[in-house]
This record gives sequence, structure tokens and C-alpha cells, in this order.
Amino acid sequence: MLVYRISRTQYIHDLNGTGARLFGGRWNKPGVSALYTSQHKSLAMLELIVHFNAREALKLDYSFLTLEIPDHLIVKIPESLIPSNWETLNNAILWKITEDYFYKKNAPAICVPSALIDGEFNYIINPLNAAFQEIRTVLIESTRLDNRFEKSMN
Repeated sequence: MLVYRISRTQYIHDLNGTGARLFGGRWNKPGVSALYTSQHKSLAMLELIVHFNAREALKLDYSFLTLEIPDHLIVKIPESLIPSNWETLNNAILWKITEDYFYKKNAPAICVPSALIDGEFNYIINPLNAAFQEIRTVLIESTRLDNRFEKSMN
């Protein structure tokens, strides 16, 4: 399966999950390495945009990374494990799900629902999993962010 990640160009080669380890995210607490990817480039872009803290971030250089994850490495989190109000609840519940799958069940990658678009998914990769070496970089390409994004932040 092909998945997509967008990042500042200077960090696009960092596949160690450093940013997520330092700052945490919806599905991982600080201290846990994770690589966030999406099933579509457009979803990856939307995820980036909703996390902007300043207009200045829109003026920086960004790149897309396309990764190929062998299907057998991906574990879809069962809907029954995800609370109905997961988009708004305390992240500790979601962090526990990720840690259980990364460490107890040894999952190289998990498939989780997008909080932005119903029916679309993000793929959280454990870069510390031994099977990570099976994940292949397909393409790295620079991208630009349309200046209309900045206008929409007014």
C-alpha cells in the first residue's frame, strides 16, 4: 500500500519519528516514536494545515514522501476499540491503543480513522519495529502550499 507524508523539506528524510517522539500527537504520547502518514496526499496536506500554529509556517518549504508498506505489516485498529467520541477525548486513551499495538502486539503500522474526513484513514508507522526495514521509500517530491491557505487563516 502506498501512503503519504508531508513534512518540512529539511526533515523529509527523517524516518525515525523524531517530531512525534518529541511533541506527541493524537495517537502517540511524547516519548513514543511514530511516523504519521495518510492514505492520500490531500489528507496528508489537510492534516498539516489544521496543525499550523502560524502564518509563517505556510511560507516554508515542504515535501511529500511516498512510502510503500507491505499490506501484511498493517493492522487496522478495530472500530470496537475506538471510543465514539475519540476525536474530542483525552489523547491518553488513543495513546494506549497505539502503545498496545506497537509494543504488545508488535504491529509495524496501524490503520486509524481520520479525524478530518469520515471514511479516510491515516497510517501510523512504528519506526522502531524490526519490520520497518520492509517499508520502502518510493518518491520524495517538493510541493508548494497555495497562498490561498494563508488568506483562509484570517
